[in-house]
Amino acid sequence: MFCTKCGAQIDDNAKFCSKCGAPAHMPEPQTESAPMDFPVVEEQDCRMYEGSSLQKDTIEQAKKPGSGKLIALLLILIVLLIGGIGGGAWYFLRQHEPEEDFREDDDGGKERTREGKSDEEEDGGEEGEAKEEAAEEGEESKESDKEQAKKTDPKDRKPVSLNIHQVDNSNFPEVIFYASVVDENNDVVDSLGQTDFTVQEISTSGEVIDVTLNEVYKVLNEDTISVNLVLDASGSMDSWSKMEQAKSAANTLVSQMELSHGDQVEIISFDDYVYLQQDFTRDLALLEAAINNITPRGSTALYDALYAGLYQTYYESGVKCVIGFTDGMENCSSYTFDDVVAMAQNTSIPVFIIGIGEEYDVDALKRLAMECSGEYYSANVQDLESILTDIYLSIYEQQQDYYVFKYTSSDESRQNEFRDIVLSTSETTEFDGAYTKEYVPQSDISGAFASDYMDMDYMLDFSSQREVTDADLQGMSLAQLRIARNEIFARHGRQFRDKALNQWFYSKTWYLNLPDKYSPDDFDGIRPSPLSKLEIENVEYISNYEQFIMENSDIYPDASNTVLSDYDLALSKAVLKNALAQMQGYSDTAVLRQNMLLVQAKIDEEDIEY
Repeated sequence: MFCTKCGAQIDDNAKFCSKCGAPAHMPEPQTESAPMDFPVVEEQDCRMYEGSSLQKDTIEQAKKPGSGKLIALLLILIVLLIGGIGGGAWYFLRQHEPEEDFREDDDGGKERTREGKSDEEEDGGEEGEAKEEAAEEGEESKESDKEQAKKTDPKDRKPVSLNIHQVDNSNFPEVIFYASVVDENNDVVDSLGQTDFTVQEISTSGEVIDVTLNEVYKVLNEDTISVNLVLDASGSMDSWSKMEQAKSAANTLVSQMELSHGDQVEIISFDDYVYLQQDFTRDLALLEAAINNITPRGSTALYDALYAGLYQTYYESGVKCVIGFTDGMENCSSYTFDDVVAMAQNTSIPVFIIGIGEEYDVDALKRLAMECSGEYYSANVQDLESILTDIYLSIYEQQQDYYVFKYTSSDESRQNEFRDIVLSTSETTEFDGAYTKEYVPQSDISGAFASDYMDMDYMLDFSSQREVTDADLQGMSLAQLRIARNEIFARHGRQFRDKALNQWFYSKTWYLNLPDKYSPDDFDGIRPSPLSKLEIENVEYISNYEQFIMENSDIYPDASNTVLSDYDLALSKAVLKNALAQMQGYSDTAVLRQNMLLVQAKIDEEDIEY
């Protein structure tokens, strides 16, 4: 039975309630012939319960005959609720909930394990579930508020300019790129880290891939800088003491660089030809000697020099750039404007260009610097040393202030195709900016040459020391045989009328290092010939072998499977016609049809001096 005062359940034989101490009196059971006398509840008497979920049911039950017991039970409950005895009513209802099972926990206690509930204490019924949902919503709201609090109001964010200057893909899929961050006053923004940036890659198909940054830090703190100085040494630099002023500016730059911390410089000069005065070094004395030994003469092979500088710099690590200046018009390069741009974009090395005076193509230099991700500067002849020094140091200091970003790309497909890196400031930082940079995961620096032999310094590195034999030449393509024959001349500084040969040798450090170079006519006029008797005999031997291949063997034996390079096509018109006739009998493939079109297009061009 239940206590009539507090509603607690008590033993049937108890005289007092164990909870509140009230007498445990229970009326005698009533029979149907002697029903309990409950007052009749009229509809208007329930107005006091408006808003209660019991109102309607109580009224309906009161109107039904024979429902006295149910009415009595409901009335007791209402009285208890109205009288403020909430605890008793609650206890009363709890006694009529489904029975709960209990099990002992590991500590000997008991855990509630009612079906459909967790092992922890819960609120009962729908009210408990509502409380749980409200609590969960509250926690989610708190988390959402925390995330929202981390974001900076867009109206309060300060605009910054981001610029990705270089992408190092040498260890792809690990990618390193270098970017500047400056504010509206062009001042460097310092003390930024990983959480201040977001990075995405956009594939050639347009898929946007979020990137996880592994590291972000400043170059000045942890990385090295490699600068390739390309100096105009043409004859026009001899006037107005321009060469001497340019040398002084270059010496000031190298003296103020952090050479002892790993920074390094290479010195290239150019006139009609390109000279590697000093390859990359941290030795200040060597750099100063190389700069001071430059003597102006000849014409202006700017594109050849910039291309050679890019090629040489590609193999260095850390931040890299090429800085070149000229005072005249490009007039004798084998490489073209487009060749330099393609090399800069493939290697992702910026090219900074300085124009001196007024006798050069300003628009061409501006466009070249822009397409090579660098900058263009103009320098007057008066006070040239001071202006050049300021430009050099400005470029160097900018690179010191670059941020280094490192991540691992998750997209290893289509490595020969360009894709985009998108660098943005994160929503949690006070700054706002974004920049997109195109890069290619696998750089192609072979140019017109087949990549399978581009990395070779020599085709025959012994051709000046011993006789060449058939065994030495077997398996070489006609393009390789042609290089092998002409590298005997190139060792002595000869240039070539064929631009493809000049381009090949300008990609070789040993050729750039030669102190003297000659035009074809000047070289051929030297008496006695610079070539030794052994070298002359080897030239003739290789030439006869080439002729035998052209007359008796397939010129392009693998033309059904391998696309011909530009250099493979650099043959005489007669040889190309013979090759096209041979290819008619090859296995028909898409590659073969492409090669036949390439050969025919080459035949249609002007004749080539083989």
